[in-house]
Amino acid sequence: MKKLPLFIISLLTLLGCGGSAGQFRLCGDFDHLEQGEFYIYSPDGGLDQLDTLRLKEGKFDYTVPLQEKATYHILYPNFSELVIFGESGKVVKVKGDARSLNEVKVSGTEENETYTKYRKESLKHSGKQLDSLTRDYILRYPTLQMSKFLLNKCFIQPEESDQQMMHELYDSLCRANPSDVFLSNLSNDVRRKNTIKAGSQIPAFNLTSRKVELRKFKNKKAVTKVIDSQTVSDTSFKDKPLLLVFWATWRSGSQSGLYRASRLMRESENKIQAISYSLDVEDTELKAVERRDSIDYPSICDFKCWNSPLVQQWGIRELPFFILIGKDRKIIATGTNWAKDIEPHTKDYVSKTE
Repeated sequence: MKKLPLFIISLLTLLGCGGSAGQFRLCGDFDHLEQGEFYIYSPDGGLDQLDTLRLKEGKFDYTVPLQEKATYHILYPNFSELVIFGESGKVVKVKGDARSLNEVKVSGTEENETYTKYRKESLKHSGKQLDSLTRDYILRYPTLQMSKFLLNKCFIQPEESDQQMMHELYDSLCRANPSDVFLSNLSNDVRRKNTIKAGSQIPAFNLTSRKVELRKFKNKKAVTKVIDSQTVSDTSFKDKPLLLVFWATWRSGSQSGLYRASRLMRESENKIQAISYSLDVEDTELKAVERRDSIDYPSICDFKCWNSPLVQQWGIRELPFFILIGKDRKIIATGTNWAKDIEPHTKDYVSKTE
C-alpha cells in the first residue's frame, strides 16, 4: 500500500475541521471527560433556543447555520459558562481539562484568542482593577464582538457599575461601529439603567400566567390544587408591594429565587405578592419545579428564553434577577444578589406592613 504524501495528509486534516460559508463550526476536546452533555445558547440570535452539545470520548463537533456573527454561551454541568464568538465560515476550537474549566483555551479566530487572553488576565484582578482592565480591552479592540459583550456584561448589566465609564465606552463603541445592530439594541439596556432602577416607575406590562397543578398534603392525603391561568399586569396588585423573580431551571442558583419569593410572602402574611417569570424553553422541567416548590403565585413563561419580549424590553441579561416594586408602583430595589440587593429592603418593608 502506497503512503500518502505528507501535504495530502495535512490537507485532509485541515478539511476534517474546516469551515463552510453560511455555517459556524465549533469543535471541542476535553481531557478527563469521556462523555456527557453541555448546553449551548445564543442571546443575540445565533440559535433559536437552547441546544445540546454531546461529548463522546471527550470531544464534540457542532455546526450551526450562521450568516454573519453571533455570540454563543456554553453552559457546563456545574452551570459555569464559556463565551464563544461565532462568525460565518469560521471554525473555533475549544481545548481544556474538565477539572479546570475556567482555564479552557479557545482558538481559531483572533477574537476568541484575544478573549481567552482577557479571561486569563481577569482572574488576577477584581473591583476597580478589573474594571480598568476591561475598559482597556474594550478601547483597544472597539470593533470586536468581544468588546460589545464585555461592555454589556461588566458595565451595563451590573446594577452598581460605573455609570460614567459605561457611557464613555458605549459612545466609543458606537463611533467605531456606526451601523451596528447590536449596539443599537443595546441602547435599550443603557436606557434601562435609568428606567429599571430604584425610584423609577415600573414600565407597564400585561402578562398571562400559566395554569399550574400543585400537589399538597392535607390530613396525610395528597390533594391536587389547581392555580388557574390569569391576566397579571402592573396594576394587578394595587395595594400590595410586588416581587418579580426572573429565573430558569437551567441556570444554577436561580431557582432559589422562588424560595425567596415564597418565604417573603409567608413572612409578610401575603401582604407582599410575587410573580415568577421563567426563561425556560421546555415545559417538563418547569412543571416539575412549579410542583416541587409549590408555586402558588402567578407563573409566567412564553418559552422564548432570552428572546422573550419583556426580557428584551427590560434588558434582563442575568439570572436570577429580582425587581421589588412598592405600592406606588415605584421600584424599591433591583439586582441579582438577594442578600445584598433585595433582602435589606424586604425586611424594612415587611416590618412596615406588619
